[in-house]
Amino acid sequence: MKAFIASFVKGQVLLLAPQPILLVLIIFNKVSLYFGAPVIVSLAVLWGWFDYSGKAQRRGASVLKKLERLVDDFGWLNFQEGGGAGNELVVSLLDKASFGSSTLTTPQLAVATTEKIKEVYFALELWYFSMRQKVRLLLRKAASMIEYDLLEVVNEFIEFYGEFVEKVAEETLRLIAKGDLTSLESEREGFSTFKTRLAELRGRANAFLQSLRDDGLPVSETKVRALEVDPWFKTGTEVSETKQSPP
Repeated sequence: MKAFIASFVKGQVLLLAPQPILLVLIIFNKVSLYFGAPVIVSLAVLWGWFDYSGKAQRRGASVLKKLERLVDDFGWLNFQEGGGAGNELVVSLLDKASFGSSTLTTPQLAVATTEKIKEVYFALELWYFSMRQKVRLLLRKAASMIEYDLLEVVNEFIEFYGEFVEKVAEETLRLIAKGDLTSLESEREGFSTFKTRLAELRGRANAFLQSLRDDGLPVSETKVRALEVDPWFKTGTEVSETKQSPP
């Protein structure tokens, strides 16, 4: 609304030039006052609307391009989009974990949990491609897009990001933490790279969402979910206990 008012005022200013001429015509009864005043106001309103619409379209296209980049980067990191991330895919740890000597779970239960996580992963992968297609379609029709469409797809990205981190990434890491981590030592560097890249992506996403909120778009959140599980991380107490334990 503020943007439209600003455009309306701009229209009034641009229409000041012909107003003296119109005033002279009114004084000499060449143009009726009841006709001239509505014309000036109507032209200002039309100018304000077209100016506001143009700005809204450019803003919407800019926001969608930034969102498209975030979506593409998320796909590259988690679904091997654009060349793949190889063994940095967090879900790939499920096929490399060993639970034979685990005292926290059984191999049978681990297999069942693995299958459940993979089902969620494939469902989210379908959701991802659907969301990516929606963003690209909105970019093509940015000229006729309304703010509701933009808000809907941004909020969908927020929800999708949180679902993946919670139900795929964190569930995977909680499960492998119950197994033999020594069998995954070669994957530790790959996971570290994944964690760093996901944190960088989250930082960009949070900055993007905060900028939308600052511009007046009522996004559902200004921060996406952080990855809070690391099976290789040990607290100071755990490290101390390990050092004190007998060989």
